Amino acid sequence: MNPSAFAPEAALPARQPAALQVLEFDCRGRRFAVPLASVRRAVLSARPVPLPGASDIVLGVLDVGGETVTVVDFALRATGRPTVITPSQQFLIVEMDGVLCALVVDAVVGPGTAVPDSGWPDAAGAADYVDGVVRLPDGLCLVIDPARFLFEHERVQLTQALGAVGERH
Repeated sequence: MNPSAFAPEAALPARQPAALQVLEFDCRGRRFAVPLASVRRAVLSARPVPLPGASDIVLGVLDVGGETVTVVDFALRATGRPTVITPSQQFLIVEMDGVLCALVVDAVVGPGTAVPDSGWPDAAGAADYVDGVVRLPDGLCLVIDPARFLFEHERVQLTQALGAVGERH
C-alpha cells in the first residue's frame, strides 16, 4: 500500500468559496455589503425620535410599517466619524440578532452575488463585525455580519431603552 495515496492534498480537490448573496451599499466613499437574507428593505432617510438610555451608536427610533426600527449610525462604527442624517441618504433596514435596525447609508448599490476572497485571512485585523471581503468587478467590498455589528453592551442598553419606552406607552 502506498502511504502517499492517503495524503490529504492528493485526496481532496481545491475547495472554492461558496457564492454569497449580498446587498451592496456605500458609506463615506467606501463599499460595504450585508447578507441579502438579513435585509428587510431600504427606505428614504427620516428624522428618528431620540431613544433615551441607548448607546451613542443609536440615533433614535422610527415607526416603519407599524414596526419599531432602531436607527444605527453605521458610519460611526465603520469609519469612526458620526453621521448627520441628510435627505439624500437611505436607511437599510436589517435584522440584527433579533433587533430590527436601520443602517444609515449614503446609497444602496443593489443586490449581487459575490465570491468571498479566499486570500482574506481571519486575522487580518478586521473588526469583529466584518465577516470577510469580496472582490467585485469594481473593487473590494467588506461584508458585515449584522448579528455582530452591535457590541454586547450596546445590545443590552438598546434592549433596556426599548423596554423603558414600551412601559411608558
